[in-house]
Amino acid sequence: MLDVARRYYPVDEIKKYIDALAAHENSTLQLHFTDDENVGIECDYLDQTAENATFVDGVYVNPTTSKPFLSYAQVQELMDYADAKSVRFVPEIDIPAHMKGFFDLAEAKFGYDYVHEWRTGIGWAGGDEAGHLDFLTEKGAAFWKAIYDEYTDFFSSREYFHMGFDEYTLRNDEKIDFANEVYEYLAEKGFKVRMWSDALTETNLTNLNRNIELIYWGWWDDVAIDGYASVPSLQAAGFKMLITNRWYLFSVPSTENMTEENRAHSIRDIEENWELESWNYNFPSTLENHENILGGAVCVWGENSAGVSVSAIREHAVAMYEAMFPKLDKIQRVIEIPDEEEVANPDTFDGGLVAVGFVPVLMAGLAVVICRARR
Repeated sequence: MLDVARRYYPVDEIKKYIDALAAHENSTLQLHFTDDENVGIECDYLDQTAENATFVDGVYVNPTTSKPFLSYAQVQELMDYADAKSVRFVPEIDIPAHMKGFFDLAEAKFGYDYVHEWRTGIGWAGGDEAGHLDFLTEKGAAFWKAIYDEYTDFFSSREYFHMGFDEYTLRNDEKIDFANEVYEYLAEKGFKVRMWSDALTETNLTNLNRNIELIYWGWWDDVAIDGYASVPSLQAAGFKMLITNRWYLFSVPSTENMTEENRAHSIRDIEENWELESWNYNFPSTLENHENILGGAVCVWGENSAGVSVSAIREHAVAMYEAMFPKLDKIQRVIEIPDEEEVANPDTFDGGLVAVGFVPVLMAGLAVVICRARR
């Protein structure tokens, strides 16, 4: 996952990520297009268009916000390139939190009260919740549907649509109802739907539609302390998910942490300490099985990346992916193989040999088969 909202990446740079992913079967590029800092993609509804933008050295810039964004033509070029390379392309338009970028555009078009008016505007409260959508107001409900109508139309050729849903800190029960409503809205348009996992607790997970696929990242040790849903609980409930453990698989580049020593350490940490079973930060956390685990994901966030070159970010991200990838072939398929005597005498078969095949998960490599004596 590449954060193209908080950090601008030229089209040719994003293509290099696709090239790296194309070396492996069943790889996916998710682009996180929107966040508090910026809407990193064209948006006709809120007048952020290529036609209205300034265009300098191949970069479209919104003259109101002075923020760069990718045009629809540029994103289409990326989708076509990913398709040609057999890399799955997943767009993420993040709601209901991390929406200040949308709110800035909405305020410029519709006025201050449209966003901020208490209990009627689209925005919720202030402080840490200033970027939260108030989806219970009439304007808030109309707003997210207008946004998603535009983007689902543009991304109609994609199999998946990621609705975001990370770090929404309000309305513990109502937000699950809202997630189900968004799922139905997107599913009716033909998409498979994904969302971040952190809205889910051990109590509210039972109410979420099981067809939503999760990207599980957790909230540090809060998973244990504050009742956030665990991967084993989500497995048992029937949710499919990707594991992106934030201790090992998050990259948040900055000038301070992108030293050669730190980058090398992060790769060694994945190689030596991370396994697909490790779902909760760097705390002991293992799984009894890999049921419903689709694979793993490296996430590259951009909020602190000013001053770090795009090439340095990419080189580190690709190295993290290459370190993660060999550890994804962990699901075992057990097949009973009868002894020769038992083939001749089927009634005597009591197990014989067992073939244990390591088969690929969502982003995985070759399958191998090993045999061992069962008795």
